[in-house]
Amino acid sequence: MPEPGADMAREAPTGTGRHGREERFGLDTDDLPAPIRFDAWRAFWHPAVLAALPCGHAGDFHARATLRRLGRHVLVEVESDPVDYRRARTQGLRDGFDHWFVGLGVDANRQPRTLWLGSLGSGFGLRHVGGGWLGVFVAPERLPQLAAVFAAQRAVPLTSAPARMLAGMLPRMIASLDEITPEEAPRLEAALSSMLSACLLGWDLRPASTRAQLEAARRARVIGLVDKSLGDPDLTPAELVRLAGISRSELYRCFAPAGGLARVIQLRRLRRAYAELARPDGPASVSRIAESVGFFDPSNFTRAFRREFGCTPSEVVARRAPVAMQPAPGLVAALSPG
Repeated sequence: MPEPGADMAREAPTGTGRHGREERFGLDTDDLPAPIRFDAWRAFWHPAVLAALPCGHAGDFHARATLRRLGRHVLVEVESDPVDYRRARTQGLRDGFDHWFVGLGVDANRQPRTLWLGSLGSGFGLRHVGGGWLGVFVAPERLPQLAAVFAAQRAVPLTSAPARMLAGMLPRMIASLDEITPEEAPRLEAALSSMLSACLLGWDLRPASTRAQLEAARRARVIGLVDKSLGDPDLTPAELVRLAGISRSELYRCFAPAGGLARVIQLRRLRRAYAELARPDGPASVSRIAESVGFFDPSNFTRAFRREFGCTPSEVVARRAPVAMQPAPGLVAALSPG
């Protein structure tokens, strides 16, 4: 049998944007040998989301998925046999992905069924997810006003009139994505952001959570500022007070449950460093990666990294698999900043 990794990489169709950046990631298991079809599917979502076959599954496995970038948002189209999906809440410490998710079940004719919300930052466990579904991974820093909506998510369908409108528009938008030119993409990303805000902001939030809503929005905004400036040695809580335009006491109150703002800054730096160290095609220099995320003392970086992840940066680099043996680029590639 040929090497599974080589087959997966060869069969995956991708598209490239105007500046050479891949904008489309896909996998169709029917293009692969039957014995490795589910392995390829699992690798497509790994390590951000763990996929497993439900108990009692018998026979062959069939699935296809397409992920398309639209700015910082990622749109998803899936048709698959039933699969269990799981993401631990602590996984965010490893990969740094805290995207929100708007999911939509569709029938065989792509007619919308159930709209629901999720969050990579909160973790989840989904059983027997099969058939057709569409979705959007939303970069929180792009829509901080929705932080309270996703923080208050419930495991129930969204049935309001605006939610039904959003459910009706998503299939049409996703079906037209391959026809969008690079010049049109920024306008359509802005349109999708506006549509998400308009349809989700009025969702049944408890009136008593006004302060929590405000603090969640502030946290999302500040984390966006942090991620843009990870390599800046002058990135401090005091500087973020100035950039965010809120008082020092308000800023500290927002991040007190997470251990303080300085702790959050360090975690975001370490998460980004871990992702770069683990990338098969990432830089080989540990010090270069450390400096790119704001660690300019190698010994301090190594100590903080070992304390957080239980291993050294060099050990993560040593575990990299050869690029040629990697499976088809999937969810992690689509969500990673270009």
